[in-house]
Amino acid sequence: MEKRVIITNFTDPLCTWCWGLEPVFRKLETHFPGEIEFRFVMGGLTEDVDKIWDPANGIGHADIPQIHRQVEAHWIDASRRHGMPVKGTGDFNLFNREYRSTYPQNIAYKAAQMSDPDKADRFLRRMREASAAEYQQTNREEVLDKLAAEVGLDVAKFRKFIDDGSAEKAFKEDLKLTRAFGVTGFPTCLVSYGDKQIMLRGYNDYPTFVRAIEMASDGAVKPIVTPDKDDSTILNFLKSHNRLALAELKEAFDFPNYKEADKWAKEMEQKGLVKITPVGESYFIDPIQIAEFQGGNICDAKTGICL
Repeated sequence: MEKRVIITNFTDPLCTWCWGLEPVFRKLETHFPGEIEFRFVMGGLTEDVDKIWDPANGIGHADIPQIHRQVEAHWIDASRRHGMPVKGTGDFNLFNREYRSTYPQNIAYKAAQMSDPDKADRFLRRMREASAAEYQQTNREEVLDKLAAEVGLDVAKFRKFIDDGSAEKAFKEDLKLTRAFGVTGFPTCLVSYGDKQIMLRGYNDYPTFVRAIEMASDGAVKPIVTPDKDDSTILNFLKSHNRLALAELKEAFDFPNYKEADKWAKEMEQKGLVKITPVGESYFIDPIQIAEFQGGNICDAKTGICL
C-alpha cells in the first residue's frame, strides 16, 4: 500500500487561526504535489455563546453585542498577522438568542461529507469565507443551505442528513476523536505517515510542517525547491480552488513579498483573466471561468481557440 502524508486538521469553521492556516495548506499543496491528503475533524469551537471564555484574546463574560465586538477585534488583529481576509466593517453578526453556537456549522460539514465527500471540503472553505469575509450568520439553516447550493451539493440530501440526526451523530464521533487525541484548542494538526504521527498544536508555519513531514516520513518525503511559476500554472491552480486570497497566492508560489504577488494579480486582472474582490485590508482573486490555461496559452473552453 502506497504511503502518503496525511494531515488531519482538528478545526471549527469559525476558528480564525484555522482560516489563517489556508495559505500554509496552499503552500504544502504546491511544494508537495500529490504527496499530501488533508482531512478535517470537527472539534466544536463554541457550544454556547454564554460559555465563551478566552481571556488571552479579550473575549467572554459579556452580552452578545459585546461578544461580537470582541470577536471581530480579535479576527481583525489575527488577519493582520496571517493575511487572510476579514471584513472588518463593524457589523459582525454570528450569534443571537436563537443561534448560540458554532455547532450547526460543524454538523453541516458532516452532512456535506455524507452528501458528497468530493465537495465537502469546498463547502467547509465556503463556510469560512462566508463567516470571516462576508459576516454571514452561518449557523442559520437558510444560510447553510444557500452555501451548500453554491458549492454544488444536493441541498435536499444535505438537509436530510441534518434533519434526521445522522450528521449530528457523525459530529459527536468527531468530538470523541478530538478528545481522544487531547485536542483542546484549534487549529491542531496531526501529521501522519504510515504508523508514525506528529502532533502540531496551535497555528504553525510552513517550515514547521516541513520538519514534521520529514520527521514522520524519516526523510522519505521532501518538498520541491520551488513550484512552477508560469502564468498558466498559477491560473490553473487558482481555478482548481475557485478563488484564492492574496496571502494564499503569495505563499503557494513563493512570491518574495505581498507587493510582487499583488503585481501579478493586478496584471492578470488587466488582461481580463481574474477578478479581484477587496475584503477588509486584503482581497480575493477569482478566475474568469470561461478560459482554460494550457502550456502558457489562454484557450477558450467553448471554441477551443488558444491565444
